[in-house]
Amino acid sequence: MTPLFIYFIKVNLALALLYISYRLLFRNDTFFGLRRITLLGMLLIAFLYQLPDISSWLSTRPTISEVVSYYSTILPKEMMTEATTTPDKITYEVNMDWGKAGMTGLIIVYLMGVLLLTIRSIAEITNLFITYRQSRKSKINGVKVCLIPETEEPYSFFRWIFIPAKNQSKLMLAEILQHETAHARQIHSFDVLVGEFVSIICWINPFAWFFKKEIGLNLEYLADQEVMYAGYNKKEYQYHLIGMEHSNMAIANLYNNFSVLPLKKRITMLNKKRTNGVGKVKYLALVPMAAAMLLFNNIDVMARIVNNQTTEAPKAAVVVTTPEFIPTEIVEASLPPDDDKVYTVCDKLPQFPDGQSKMLQYLAKNIKYPAEAIEKKEQGMVPVTFIVEKDGSLTNFKVARSVSPSLDAEALRVVKSMPKWIPGKNNGEIVRVKYTVPVTFRMK
Repeated sequence: MTPLFIYFIKVNLALALLYISYRLLFRNDTFFGLRRITLLGMLLIAFLYQLPDISSWLSTRPTISEVVSYYSTILPKEMMTEATTTPDKITYEVNMDWGKAGMTGLIIVYLMGVLLLTIRSIAEITNLFITYRQSRKSKINGVKVCLIPETEEPYSFFRWIFIPAKNQSKLMLAEILQHETAHARQIHSFDVLVGEFVSIICWINPFAWFFKKEIGLNLEYLADQEVMYAGYNKKEYQYHLIGMEHSNMAIANLYNNFSVLPLKKRITMLNKKRTNGVGKVKYLALVPMAAAMLLFNNIDVMARIVNNQTTEAPKAAVVVTTPEFIPTEIVEASLPPDDDKVYTVCDKLPQFPDGQSKMLQYLAKNIKYPAEAIEKKEQGMVPVTFIVEKDGSLTNFKVARSVSPSLDAEALRVVKSMPKWIPGKNNGEIVRVKYTVPVTFRMK
């Protein structure tokens, strides 16, 4: 799987975890301002928690290193070569082509969904601009508004406030203006656009849509609260909300709507007893929650590196593979010249032509399960180490951990048969790099 795909999966898992946490901890509070910050903060965490790299710091902590070692043992291996026996032949199972075709289909469906939702949002914003340009401007109670047809409902988008040109009571009009002015003054449309963006990027994830809905509803709570702070009668305000002609499209729009559904939740929240101020302390839970996700992500990254054996760090070799798997070629007592130095870690690792997936296909296609190993029912992972020279050729092949003579020999044979690699680089210069490829044999 590509890094971008893994990033996308983790973002969606984070959205699910964070939304569930929001429902459990914050959803019934009346701290609407804090809830607004929390909702936006959770979306920010979901998209950014994978970016900071603290793996080097984690590797210096003994307790965390032990967790990494354990975690790496339960991660799936990159590649398995499976063999089944029949009276006359051995069948090798490789399902990579089918997997790639299915993945390509999913990506196409996902991108089509993103495209359609983006077009819908652009069309709606364009319609807002057209409405603003064509509407007649007026001032009501000192507030600049755009007059729209009387069949429509009042709404706002950033600083634009749209009011239907129809006769209505002065009290109701004052409440509407107070509500929409609150949306405009507190820039609620920014939150709405953030929710829209997340629901487009993660449209296949229902929790992204739940977040969008919660954001919109909480903004209505905030605006309703501003109306109450302005001194309007709570009961009359609720009657006015119920008496509005409600549009079924209100929730789908990108603007803040005075009568956005569901009204039952808004009325319930208007009559809800204010949450005790001590309850604000629990909002600090967002900090350890983000820290835990950051820690887990970096442990995951470290364990993946150890499990795939893409580099051969001495500590990882001792803990995760076998004690004897320590690079003895590089010792401080006798360092080789820079031109001949063999790197175990570098800026850009060497790679098989066309990437790791092609290497896995190459191994799966060329490995022949030894008949002797099949008879003895031998299986396991044979890590083969080698040096990728500056010209891409492979040298110094060794089996880092023996499984059996026949499996060791076959793993060496197939790795030695690989074509030249793309050499590694360090500080922009091509260097010699020691690399490990785990070849796993498994019988059915």
